[in-house]
Amino acid sequence: MTRRRARIWIGGATSLALAAGGAFVAASPALAATITQVAVSQAGYSASGLKVGSVVADGPLAPGTSCRVLEGSTVVVPSCALNDEGVVWGDRVYTVDFTALDTVGTDYVLEVDGVASPHFQIQDNVWAGYLDEMTAFYRLQRSGVATADVYPSGYSSIAPSAKAFHGPGHLDDAASEDGTIHYDLTGGWYDAGDYGIYGGNQWVGGNIAVSYLRYGDTPAVSFDNDSNGVPDLVDEARFGSEYLLRMLDAFDGGFWDVKGSGSFQHPDKHTDGIVGTKDDRRISGYGVGGSAKAAGTLAATARAVEKALDDGAIPAAAVTEWEAFAARSRAGAEAFYTYADTHRSDPLGGYSTTRGGLDNSLLFAEVELHLLTGDAGYKDSAEATIAATDFTILSNTNYWDLAPLSMAELYPAASPTAQAQIQSYLKKQLDYFLTSTDDTPYGVVDQFKNFGVNEPHVSYVADALRYYELFGDERALEAVQRGLYWVFGNNPWGTSWVSGVGEKSTKFLHTRLDEDAQNQAGTGIVIPGALVSGPNAKDPLDVKSGSPWYADRPVWQDSGQQWRYNEYSVSIQTGLFSALFGLTAVGDAPWDGGTDPAPLAVTSPQTGDYVTGDVTVFADSDLSGLALGPNWAPMATSAGVATGSFNVNGVAPYTNARVDVRGTQADGSQVYSSAHYTVAPPLPNPGSPLLYDGFGKDGLFGVQGYAWANWYNNHAGVGSVTNTTVDGRTVGRFFQNPATSASQAKFQPWHHSVDASGYRYLTVTMRSPSPNLRLRIEVSDADSNHRVTGTAPIAVSNGWNTYSFDLAAFPGLDRSQAKMVFWLQQTADTDGELLVDEVSFTNQASGTAPTLTAISHTGGSLTTDDDVTVQATYTDANGEAPHKVQLVLDGVVRDMTAVDSSDTDVSDGKVYSLTGKWVKGAHSYFVRTTDTTSEVVSSPPTTGVVVQ
Repeated sequence: MTRRRARIWIGGATSLALAAGGAFVAASPALAATITQVAVSQAGYSASGLKVGSVVADGPLAPGTSCRVLEGSTVVVPSCALNDEGVVWGDRVYTVDFTALDTVGTDYVLEVDGVASPHFQIQDNVWAGYLDEMTAFYRLQRSGVATADVYPSGYSSIAPSAKAFHGPGHLDDAASEDGTIHYDLTGGWYDAGDYGIYGGNQWVGGNIAVSYLRYGDTPAVSFDNDSNGVPDLVDEARFGSEYLLRMLDAFDGGFWDVKGSGSFQHPDKHTDGIVGTKDDRRISGYGVGGSAKAAGTLAATARAVEKALDDGAIPAAAVTEWEAFAARSRAGAEAFYTYADTHRSDPLGGYSTTRGGLDNSLLFAEVELHLLTGDAGYKDSAEATIAATDFTILSNTNYWDLAPLSMAELYPAASPTAQAQIQSYLKKQLDYFLTSTDDTPYGVVDQFKNFGVNEPHVSYVADALRYYELFGDERALEAVQRGLYWVFGNNPWGTSWVSGVGEKSTKFLHTRLDEDAQNQAGTGIVIPGALVSGPNAKDPLDVKSGSPWYADRPVWQDSGQQWRYNEYSVSIQTGLFSALFGLTAVGDAPWDGGTDPAPLAVTSPQTGDYVTGDVTVFADSDLSGLALGPNWAPMATSAGVATGSFNVNGVAPYTNARVDVRGTQADGSQVYSSAHYTVAPPLPNPGSPLLYDGFGKDGLFGVQGYAWANWYNNHAGVGSVTNTTVDGRTVGRFFQNPATSASQAKFQPWHHSVDASGYRYLTVTMRSPSPNLRLRIEVSDADSNHRVTGTAPIAVSNGWNTYSFDLAAFPGLDRSQAKMVFWLQQTADTDGELLVDEVSFTNQASGTAPTLTAISHTGGSLTTDDDVTVQATYTDANGEAPHKVQLVLDGVVRDMTAVDSSDTDVSDGKVYSLTGKWVKGAHSYFVRTTDTTSEVVSSPPTTGVVVQ
């Protein structure tokens, strides 16, 4: 069945150089469009499966644009249809469906207007070719072993980088919190690119065991690539479970994190591996959530081992030993469960479930224990939890919410009442996934935040596949394929986010296994199968970036934030892991049946829009019960347009957030649509300073939660920065221990830059109790560096004072990309301490405020096809040009442009305008401006502008 999309996608950069989307849709560029990506699944496609690719361009493609598929140099599909999906995230997007091509081959490309995609393959079951990478990933994350010893040559079809292999790490894990007691906690998997091992992620071993239990009867799934006679899924589940049993031996059911990452070097270099020395890592972060998850994993592992024994998949000589291990796992699962059940008031611990608290983690344990033991008590408790679980939308990262996995596991054994509840819950989740992934043509769940989207996305993908397995909804199976194509390269960046898969896969993974990560000559690393977190709402180094954002940026360019988009972890991996094993088992099952959800589109605001004050949400739909999230307030509906509102006053500038709309279909199922927006910064004026860092997780840099870094110490010595509380203020404590009076310590807010355009002064509130301390502050842009404190470092008083530095004294400074550096130097070889309460950019009042007059808009009967022009006249008696003149349309902020750019005299009035198409509905707007030396001036609102 050919899918027909009825949604509207608007937004992004336009010929008017506006911000993305919203109520404006600007005219197409006049010049011929340029194709920037021809994107496909670089993992390939199954012969009987869905096959789609995407074409990303900077404008509409000309009619008759060529489209074909080649195998090598041979044209195998001479023409294909380009389906225009409109403007998505600032680009014109076309989709290409070539499902009819079902010939097995390894050298295909999709070519559009002479631009070729990366190469891809078509196989009978393409997913079976990536299963060895899934277990390979976990083997390379093993702690306490030399990974080369458990990774035979040729183990995976995609080879790891040689530098990925490490020696036995952290053989001295772990000491007590006070360092006086040693516990044998060697082994386990390192969680991510760092080397921590966390209780909250101990369910992942259970996911591996469940994959064998669900799909192990498929020959391709039960592979034994290390040739030890045991299926590799069972081997890996056991390795993870052995760590849990050591934790049980140490603490009788409590669970602790073992943290400590060190620098970018192999784990065997972080500590000496000798028990009892001062570098032994210590336990921390006690949490009973880890105990509950450990119970679930041990029970699932015991089930997997019993299945392998029953199937004759364990060598005869090893049967007795494996039986004993299964018995230990069963006993361990029961012990962990009992501990968690009797310590319900204890802390949950890190990475623990937020929905339903401990009951959510215990649900996983109860389901697996019931399936292992047949004890009805576990099932009764699990079903009581399910009955009390209301469906709510949550980013479905599995360590936050184990309910979908647990419910799918229990369903075949559940009571009829519980089965109905489970199906209802999982159906609601599938409806959310289907309608969220329909927001764009890429099939990705619409949940972009400040940590990549791929982890929640693949979690939903895995849950959708389990729903298909239980209930046969072919829409779920189609969505699973689309969702994986996103991960493997069918996205605006044309990037496969699975390491080693495809011509253009992520190279610069955030991992300390890459000892060259901070070397500018480094070429990255391959960790076979590792899925990175992927696109963010914004570039973490540039709050003004487009949305969503991704770049494969190495650590040396971004040592502070790279983990937000190129991080992998044992938890991120699980959705992909489950989906690939499941699709291998599903084989060539039909996927193109079912009815698409009804259309629903948020037409304003749109992803990338900047908003201020009261924001009106417009949704185009004929559904009933239209409601605005997160509290699902009813929306007003008229002529197929629903409206609601929210307010962003008091929300920090550049905050990224999501607006959700929900409607109800005739059958009672719900449809969702979302858009992401950014809170606009205030226009620069004396009354609205721009807070950069208040050292209490506030301000443009401070909100990220980082302390400033001591990058460098000139002429020896050491420095450090900590955020603390002094005199009742949250402050940054900048400390220098010099080697001599010539020592200088350099402090910087990582690589962060700020748009301080429109602000004249850098203002710092600080004091120093160190009489020998001297401070130099530098502000730089891409081309120049300026000592704003003067030619000589300054002394700082011991009392709290506010210092302002005039940036106008440096006309060569581009304040739109300002970077700051604090240098400390002592006049003698004594320690120095600087306490900073606040760093801001400010203005001072002077002159008179400008005026806005002659506000007008295009009159008459307006439709969505009409261009609407808004005009305003800016006048400033002091002759000060505006920093900006902005149209605020339904809360969405747009920059207006001068009608006559040659008119430089604003004292007698200068006209500004903006033209674009408005979405359907009743609109209101006002115009605002500032000359930066007086308060913001806004025109009275104009209301009731109707567009049909």
